[in-house]
Amino acid sequence: MKKLSEMKIHIIGIGGTGMAPIAIVLHEMGADVSGSDRAESVYTQDLRARGIRVSVPQCAGNIEDPDLVFYSSAIHDDNPELAEARKRGIQTLKRREFLGFMLSGRKTAAIAGSHGKSTTTSMLTWALTQLDLAPGFIVGSSVKDMGRNASAGSGGIFVIEADEYDNMFLGLDPYAAMLTKVEYDHPDCFPTPEIYMQAFQNFLDRTRPDGFVLLNADDPNQTSLSAPEERRVYYYGIESDADFKALNSKLSANGCYEFCFDDGNRSVPVSLSIPGKHNVYNALLVLSFCAVNGFDLRKAAEALSSFHGIGRRFEQVGEWNGIRFIDDYAHHPTEIKATLKAARDYFPAHRIRAIWQPHTYSRTKSLLPDFAASFADADEVIITDIYAARESYTDFGIEDVMRAVNHPCVRHLATNQEVTDYLVRSLQPGDVVITLSAGDANRISPMTLEALKHA
Repeated sequence: MKKLSEMKIHIIGIGGTGMAPIAIVLHEMGADVSGSDRAESVYTQDLRARGIRVSVPQCAGNIEDPDLVFYSSAIHDDNPELAEARKRGIQTLKRREFLGFMLSGRKTAAIAGSHGKSTTTSMLTWALTQLDLAPGFIVGSSVKDMGRNASAGSGGIFVIEADEYDNMFLGLDPYAAMLTKVEYDHPDCFPTPEIYMQAFQNFLDRTRPDGFVLLNADDPNQTSLSAPEERRVYYYGIESDADFKALNSKLSANGCYEFCFDDGNRSVPVSLSIPGKHNVYNALLVLSFCAVNGFDLRKAAEALSSFHGIGRRFEQVGEWNGIRFIDDYAHHPTEIKATLKAARDYFPAHRIRAIWQPHTYSRTKSLLPDFAASFADADEVIITDIYAARESYTDFGIEDVMRAVNHPCVRHLATNQEVTDYLVRSLQPGDVVITLSAGDANRISPMTLEALKHA
């Protein structure tokens, strides 16, 4: 097979959040990249601005003479471009099959887990960049301090968010296989918790012989996981015995956490600039990776202190008349709890008004008891209709959700517009509005801000 820099590569579904960053990396590596999607998006516009050819809509004529066609898991066999490529004998690969080929020759630092992948991957990327190691990276959200979510990099390390959905992370052969927190999710893909946990074990088993595994000692679900034979394994934690620990973690004056990183020999102070105790764990993983590799820990800690987060993770999107608007991608009970606890720490004297858009019927139904108990730190809970995403309505709906959530101030408002209208009528100075959504409820804050300015 040709080198990547000599190849013509066509990407079906290039405008998706998983495929667009790969296109950027390939383009920067010197490949001749083209692609297509069903509709225009901010990603297709950005790719064109970088000089990548993007066709909308998809049709057989978009397949010219590529050496390789690869496609996202959302593309079905009847896609006209995929069918055309196969008819002509052009090699076709799913994203999972392609990743290993793309990253061969690099030390892949892969961060997996049910929560915190994007933030931790971004933290590690930022730290390595500040250490002048020029990492390549792919993250599921834009890194604020870097203004992008992907780069080929010029150093030996490639940092990647390792997504478990559809077993995507099993296309990687990581030098460092690292886990944040693991909790059952994606019931549409993993029917039982046992199957879900086995996927993570399979991921760890792919660690390179010269590599290592980094596990969260405080996560009870990780006690069943192990590194493959002859691989190094390290543990990080706050409460349990571990190789790397965060000591004396506490809230600082800026509403974020500070702590001391300890590896048994050294203690390095860290002050974070993003809220939430869960980010202590994320920072701890990053510093543990740096410690294993012998990097400058003080410089890495300074980098984490200057890290300002990523898009759609406790992202402050606007303010009007003393009312703050925050958007977060939280769509799992643990993520909702962590986000609202971070808000309570950061805004202790403010009224917190949480807007939850349940994401997929299968997840909402499977985890409903945990969702119902997730809102203790909110003063008001507004629940929209369930965002179906890739699913269709079955025998479970919003009525079941409303019966389950036991909160002193909870209401159902079906649409983004209904929520916006209600907020415009009821918001008061000092309120904090937080949207919790992996769907389109992130539009609510901009819509409300616009309506308030014209009220």
